[in-house]
Amino acid sequence: VATPAPAASAPTANVDGNKQIDQAVMAWAGAWSSKNMSAYLGSYGKGFVPPKGQSRSAWEEERRERIMGKSRISVKVNGLKTVVNGNSATVKFRQDYAADALSTSSLKTLELTKVGERWLIVKESTGS
Repeated sequence: VATPAPAASAPTANVDGNKQIDQAVMAWAGAWSSKNMSAYLGSYGKGFVPPKGQSRSAWEEERRERIMGKSRISVKVNGLKTVVNGNSATVKFRQDYAADALSTSSLKTLELTKVGERWLIVKESTGS
């Protein structure tokens, strides 16, 4: 399936912003897959609110245990759809996750904020 060319009227800043955001999401997935905890946790901004009312430190500890406890992890990101609104962005995609005996495919939404030159995750959700 051919990908349509971007519209000629698309603002360059938006296109560049989308590329930076897409690269940030791919780097996050790559860090997760390679179990690079400092890069993985570094993908989350200071304003990130962990799920289930957890504290940030409890969430980080739980992520370390879950990720490092796996013998292998594969996180693939497909069909990125990015909407940029100034220094905020919402990215929706299909996440294919495989680790040891578990394999899942789900829709994922990441909300990112630009901090300096970096796009950092401030919220994430799974599902529609």
